[in-house]
Amino acid sequence: MILYKTIALKYGRYLEAGHTDDKYDPVGRIVPTEETRAYRQVVLDDLAAARIYLLDHRAANYLDTLRMDVQGMPWESRPEAHIQDYVREVDFPRGLVWVEYDSRSLWVDRMERGLSTMSKKELNNWHQRGFLFDNRSPDTLTVRLFSAMTDRSFADSPVTLVLTKSQCGRPCFDNASWQIQRNVVSALMQFGSGDRQLEVRDLLEEHKGHLTYEMVIGFMLFAALAARENDLISQEVQSLSTAQAKTARKFGKAWMTETLRSHVTIRIGPAGERHLTERNARRRFEAAQASGRVSPTEHWVAEHERRYSNGKVVRVRAHKRGKPADRELPVRVVGPRKEP
Repeated sequence: MILYKTIALKYGRYLEAGHTDDKYDPVGRIVPTEETRAYRQVVLDDLAAARIYLLDHRAANYLDTLRMDVQGMPWESRPEAHIQDYVREVDFPRGLVWVEYDSRSLWVDRMERGLSTMSKKELNNWHQRGFLFDNRSPDTLTVRLFSAMTDRSFADSPVTLVLTKSQCGRPCFDNASWQIQRNVVSALMQFGSGDRQLEVRDLLEEHKGHLTYEMVIGFMLFAALAARENDLISQEVQSLSTAQAKTARKFGKAWMTETLRSHVTIRIGPAGERHLTERNARRRFEAAQASGRVSPTEHWVAEHERRYSNGKVVRVRAHKRGKPADRELPVRVVGPRKEP
């Protein structure tokens, strides 16, 4: 499933017909209002103008490890200002950008890195995720999160993160605010039975948490692309095949050919693979050290005197101590860093 194509097709068909009977589109069925139509037209126009990036799971995992290098591991007590300062200085490749990746595969990688514990049943709730960054305004930066629910359906974005900008055009995280998408929230309130108010409130808070935490991967992608190193490999491809584009034009579906033009696939490159290999080896090495099963790494001990309680003094010559370093442990490979 490619989430951005699913959104474009579903929104385009809804706008074309003016209604929907699709069981996988609760917002369109339950709240077929002018607000819903206008919102979907805006999203469709934004996707048509956006630069589309689709990350494979290795690239997403690599970018997540770079984020951890800056933000710190969950058990570290680094201030949030570290990652905020880094993100604030990242330049966008375009005013509108869509970043999509496989969230389930990313969480599997995080579990292997010891960042989370999750059951197989919980993993089944994770699918594709897409972030729509709008950096066109000189005053604000907005971010929306769309999440796939199944291979055929997705959750409309119920809230939009709004970050004001400083005089130099950089986002300020101290004055963040949220714009509620009322038609989506209204559909959530009516979808199901009983008192949904508390449940919907919890869903919104959970969505906000996912958006603010996961959107950093997009900023790490922009930084990596700007560094122009061989840690990531990008390739632009057409979103529609020649036959699909021809059929769309034949039946007058201009919204399809205008929105689904092309996207950029992002795969991990040689430097990125070396980085992940180094991190995996180092994690195993540190785990073995923590368990006390690793002897000290070979090092020189300077000449010194050893004094005993009976008054005896022995001069010890300079010598090596410990075991030779593991040659299979790769040297540290760092990710892209912005030049001062």
